[in-house]
Amino acid sequence: MKSATIVPRLATAASLFALVLTAVNAQANGLTSGDLVIYRVGTGSGSLGSTATAVYLDEYTRSGAWVQSIALPTSGSTALTAVGNDTTEGIMSFAQNGSGVVFTGYRANAGAANPSASDPATVNRVIGTVNLFGTINTSVGVTDASGTIRSATSTDSSSLFYIGTSAGLRYVGSPSGAANSTQIDSRNTRQALLNGNTLFDSSTLAGNTTKVLSYGTLPTSATTGTPLVTQNLTDTVHGFALFDLSPSVAGADTLYALSTVQNKVYKYTFNGTSWAASGTISANGALNLTGVATNGTVDLFLTSASSLYSEIDSSGYNASITGSLSLLASAGANEAFRGIVVVPEPSTFSLGLAAAATLLALRRQRS
Repeated sequence: MKSATIVPRLATAASLFALVLTAVNAQANGLTSGDLVIYRVGTGSGSLGSTATAVYLDEYTRSGAWVQSIALPTSGSTALTAVGNDTTEGIMSFAQNGSGVVFTGYRANAGAANPSASDPATVNRVIGTVNLFGTINTSVGVTDASGTIRSATSTDSSSLFYIGTSAGLRYVGSPSGAANSTQIDSRNTRQALLNGNTLFDSSTLAGNTTKVLSYGTLPTSATTGTPLVTQNLTDTVHGFALFDLSPSVAGADTLYALSTVQNKVYKYTFNGTSWAASGTISANGALNLTGVATNGTVDLFLTSASSLYSEIDSSGYNASITGSLSLLASAGANEAFRGIVVVPEPSTFSLGLAAAATLLALRRQRS
């Protein structure tokens, strides 16, 4: 997605030290810059239904070669599971400062009855992260976000989060342990996404043509969104991605959105004043997308429940989308792909953390 942005809320020395300790003790392999990370549900054993199901983060190269799978906890106080057959769940993002992947689920043991119908005070909605070292954190449980939890986004993977649920777009300003949240908008939200410190969301709101909105800079209370993308009343935009392709337009100026009703990838262009349609291609049933922009060319990566696709749009800024989807990989039997992100180049924060972790490890070896 758009290049990582360093936000002013950097970690304190104490929290940085804690992260360093965690990173040094990480058990999983680290994530490789440029690779893809896919949220997958299912163990391959038994069909996917409405019960709580195991979640894995699968890493692939951009050519579709499997690299590793990171298993998330499936029971107890750190559990993060998903509803096996709910295709709207599992949308991911990368924190703006490049510190890690942000995702969501339920504090329900695998096999538990439909957790999305449970009281969030009893079955917390969970915000999870995994950093560049492969270290998982599923400690944050949101106690007041009812309905289906679908997505989360953050500036830095730790100090604040926004979540998208079937009951609204919400802000989590004190993300530790049992956390409370504040409603930003009551829209039935699919993807919550931060880009350039601006909050965006996509929606399935029936009876309204507005499907993607902007809520301005890091809102912390009820906010009226500014419409960006409008479609038919019955359309639903699930995943979307923003890019900055034109040096003459400040901020994000190109948007790709997946309409699950029309089964199309829509491209939109911003001229500094308004957004306009820039063509469509078939989505092959995809629900989620991400990508990287290089010299005006956007490499998109998309997931349906069964498939990982790539698509190269070389048309550039303010031109109709070109290309078509190419199959890279397929999910296994009784498994399903959900959200997808691209691991960015390390930010200044991440490089500093890695250097500190290495230094600490060396000091331990010498002691």
